[in-house]
Amino acid sequence: MEHFLYEDSAFHFVLVTLIMGGWAAWMTGKACASSWSRYPTLFIYLVILTAGVRFLHKAPFGGTLIAPYYFVVDLIFIQLIGLLSFRLKLVNQMVGKYGWMFEKAGALNWTARSQIK
Repeated sequence: MEHFLYEDSAFHFVLVTLIMGGWAAWMTGKACASSWSRYPTLFIYLVILTAGVRFLHKAPFGGTLIAPYYFVVDLIFIQLIGLLSFRLKLVNQMVGKYGWMFEKAGALNWTARSQIK
């Protein structure tokens, strides 16, 4: 194992996994939150997306398609980006649609609005 995060080039890792895969993960997280999907559904979509990212490492750049270690590395980054997007969209949705009932409690959470003011 030569490199910890990437197989051949840091540029390829940043381009394919973080920029291209990250953008797709971000949009997938937003789409799942918009349709009120749950975490397991998002997880399955992001695993499929990670397989696509591994293909993009293989096809143009000659990386390995089936490399369990690098698949897990890519999966971790894609899951983190997708979950962040999912949670941000879900919080904005809950506060926006049910503003009379919930209020933001930070960027990634909401809380019940207190009745006594």
